[in-house]
Amino acid sequence: MADMDRNGLIMMIMVVFVATANSATQGYDSSMMNGLMILPAYSDYFQLTTATSSLNVAVVFLGCIVAMPFSAYVPDKYGRKWGIATTAIVAIIGATIQGAAVHEAMFCIGRFIVGLSVTLGSVAAPSYVAEVSHPKYRATLTGLYGAFWYVGGILAAVVTYGSQYIETTWCWRLPSLLQFLPSILCLVPLPFIPESPRWLIYQDRHEEAHAMLVKWHGGGDPNSVVVGLEYEEICQTLAFEKTVQKMNFKALVSTRPNRWRLGCTVAVAVFCQLSGNNTITYYLGTVLTTAGITSVPTQLAINIGLSAWNLYCAILGSIYVDKFGRRIEFFVSTSAMALTLVINAVLTKLYSGSDNSSASAAIVFLIFFFYGWYSLVWTPLSYLYPVEVLSYSMRANGLAVFNGACYLAAFFNTYVIPYAMDWSGWGFYLISAFWCFAEGAVMWIYFPETARMTLEEIDKVFDGVRHVDAELTVGEVIEISVGGSKGDDKKEDV
Repeated sequence: MADMDRNGLIMMIMVVFVATANSATQGYDSSMMNGLMILPAYSDYFQLTTATSSLNVAVVFLGCIVAMPFSAYVPDKYGRKWGIATTAIVAIIGATIQGAAVHEAMFCIGRFIVGLSVTLGSVAAPSYVAEVSHPKYRATLTGLYGAFWYVGGILAAVVTYGSQYIETTWCWRLPSLLQFLPSILCLVPLPFIPESPRWLIYQDRHEEAHAMLVKWHGGGDPNSVVVGLEYEEICQTLAFEKTVQKMNFKALVSTRPNRWRLGCTVAVAVFCQLSGNNTITYYLGTVLTTAGITSVPTQLAINIGLSAWNLYCAILGSIYVDKFGRRIEFFVSTSAMALTLVINAVLTKLYSGSDNSSASAAIVFLIFFFYGWYSLVWTPLSYLYPVEVLSYSMRANGLAVFNGACYLAAFFNTYVIPYAMDWSGWGFYLISAFWCFAEGAVMWIYFPETARMTLEEIDKVFDGVRHVDAELTVGEVIEISVGGSKGDDKKEDV
């Protein structure tokens, strides 16, 4: 079996770089706002109240929601690469306005535009990574797209930690302005990497698609068995899709299998935002203050440490994403998060406002423990699973709905969190815990397994039949030993 050669390895590295840069733009925002909310100069400049603090954070999600109806247009019509490029340009404009803000309205407008870019990128980039990757590495690379969200988080945490010592408004302007850095880096490799072969085939540009697969997936060997099967799988599946549905929002609910696909997608979108994670992601300062940790440098340092820990766990989860299967990983992770929130609620109830350093340390440990489970599973799978369950003709519009639902939930959640924490910090943790238990039950019953299948093979899970007339599948051809046991040959992670 021909495998990737040097060209394929270079392409994979560049795809990872593009994924890192695009995802980092989103991660930068949450960590940056975490840092800014801790900085007194930021709050003083805008004279923030509970309502305006919530608005400054949540308005980015409003931009995400507004972008939903048109976010699939560019990647479907002009290609996934142009979708990524558009995302970067919009993000640069938003970050520039945000960093130059002279009043709260201007700051919110900049953040709104950044929000537009988040949805545009979340539609184009994960689709591109999954569709262009060698089937042997597709799951890991798509999971890493989610993991690299924390690269931006670390960058923002470090910048805000350093900017606290600036005595002018640049203490918050600098982190705001530097949000355009990942987007600039994202544009650099785009001219040198190939277009999605699935997009090319759907546009009837078959020769270009086949040449791309031969060069990047087959080591330059036109007789590669994997390339032959992969090409036929894509061609036959997309030919079938063209005969039964168009690339529009109506197709998402046109058949029972499509409604199932959409239901799984929307469930992941809502669950990934309402599992207690946003309480820590955007209001870490409030959480730490409630735990008795009030020092600004200490809070900013914890923000950096949490971002690094999240990145490590997310990369680890991406590497082993096919080890246990999607349903088990979702269920175990969410149950562990729920139990952690219960313990956190008890500690907050008993020791909130006290000077008990042991209780404060325990709460900080629980924050890291909670996010370890979230990053290990939810960070890679919240991007990977929707891409897998959506067929090609549904993918861009389905991901647009995913992001609309995701950020509508996030908008509601982040706007409500300050009021909920003022009402009862421990009570809010407890409500979030019970919600996580409910999520686990829904996912175990409703979500199908998609691990170790190609994007085209997954059709059989939802439609009941494969749309490919071939004796072998790509997944059956690509075999490696997994799990560390010699001689234990299983189907490759594809």
